[in-house]
Amino acid sequence: MISLDKKRDVFILWFIKRHTKREISRLINMSRGTVDKIIKECQQRIRELNVSFEADLLSHIDEIVVAPSIERKRKPYKLNAETISFIKELVINNEKLISIDSEDGKSTKEIFEYFQKQKKEKPNLITDFSLDYFYKKVREIKDEIHEKGI
Repeated sequence: MISLDKKRDVFILWFIKRHTKREISRLINMSRGTVDKIIKECQQRIRELNVSFEADLLSHIDEIVVAPSIERKRKPYKLNAETISFIKELVINNEKLISIDSEDGKSTKEIFEYFQKQKKEKPNLITDFSLDYFYKKVREIKDEIHEKGI
């Protein structure tokens, strides 16, 4: 999500100071595609507000540059302590197997598939989250292991 301050900066640099998209991109450290998207949003708002051609755009900046009205539909994942400790246990056991070069060591995807199957045996586990989120949690646990040890 792009902050309103960055949107205002793009607005001022494009509409008031007349910089090119490439210059704005470099100054604000933002991709040209994002700069272009913000400019198009501002142009659309200017048309919707019927701001005259001669009007001072800087005085209308608060009406033109507004926060998006889109609300987040997906709820963030909330894992209970039992789920986190079970994932941690799986990762630690897997790391031990990998460290002794055992063939029983699994990839993160295989651990995820095993974890999903455990819902029947352990009904308190929360398993309705994505593989990407699982990768993120495993990475956090592995980073913790590398810092503190097993």
